[in-house]
Amino acid sequence: MAMKGSAKLLLLLCLALALSGCRARTTGPAPGGVSSQAPAGETDAARQGERLETDGAFSDASETENRGESGEPTGPTKENPEASRKEYDENAAAEIVPGTNRLLHGDGEGSGAPIASPEAPQPANQLNSQAEEPATQTVAAQEAEEMGVSEDGEAADSAMTYYTVLLRDRMGSLFECQRANVYWETAQDHVTVHKTAPEHALILNAGLYDVSARLLPENLRVDDGWVARKNPGVIVKVVEGGILGSSVHSAGAAEAVYRQLMGREGWGAIDAVKNRRVLLLSQELLEAPYLQTAAMVMLAQTASPALFSDVDADQALSMLLEEATGALPTGLYFYRPAN
Repeated sequence: MAMKGSAKLLLLLCLALALSGCRARTTGPAPGGVSSQAPAGETDAARQGERLETDGAFSDASETENRGESGEPTGPTKENPEASRKEYDENAAAEIVPGTNRLLHGDGEGSGAPIASPEAPQPANQLNSQAEEPATQTVAAQEAEEMGVSEDGEAADSAMTYYTVLLRDRMGSLFECQRANVYWETAQDHVTVHKTAPEHALILNAGLYDVSARLLPENLRVDDGWVARKNPGVIVKVVEGGILGSSVHSAGAAEAVYRQLMGREGWGAIDAVKNRRVLLLSQELLEAPYLQTAAMVMLAQTASPALFSDVDADQALSMLLEEATGALPTGLYFYRPAN
């Protein structure tokens, strides 16, 4: 009689387990790395209720599809298309394209023109392949300073604006590691500039770095060994009016200074010397903003000649000087032998 009662109890226990719907999950741990196993003492019914609440109606279908004949998981579960996050619609009219860095709004590109909004289901990125001509966009000259230089754009409203934008556009295309370090030496030998000096700002505005930026005001006198250890990519030497300037018409004195710089002790291994990227500037180029802009063009061209192969530094100086003063330059303002 006791055996018969035990059998009936065992039968009732099996039936209760079947009705509870208890089965193994096919998904991984819950978000945050928390295990899906319930704490000790939690009932099967409670665990099943939590699973239905978090997985939703798709839970049953995904678990059934990913089970083999043995009932064990055979593959990853699918995402729930009815979930409030990470939704994916196979019939969507658009898709996410990795690597795309901007949207097309309004004006079209390439060989098509934009379809009018009422006709296009996706007006932000759909083009009319039947268009005869590509859509174009004209940028006003006054907007060029913020948008860069266009080869077919209107003439800039000033030479100052043109060369400022030119520098920003081309030097801005370089990665940080491609920007040259500059050693700037004043008219006094072995004396550089402090980070508060206009020369430091000129270097930065030319898209380059100043190797002396961390020096203290009282430590601006350096030796050849210090410069060699900094290994600048460009060396700038400022010279007085008797060597370069509005009254100088011969490059003889500048050439002598240049040879002296190239021959300094320990400088033969410096990148700027090996690549002949040493520039002599007249002190007059620091006296006015338009002349400083000309100096920036010369400096950037010395540092990155390939980027400015189509730029004539003499022409830049002439345009800037004539615009500001109404007169053309009359002397030699910089010296940089052709490579």
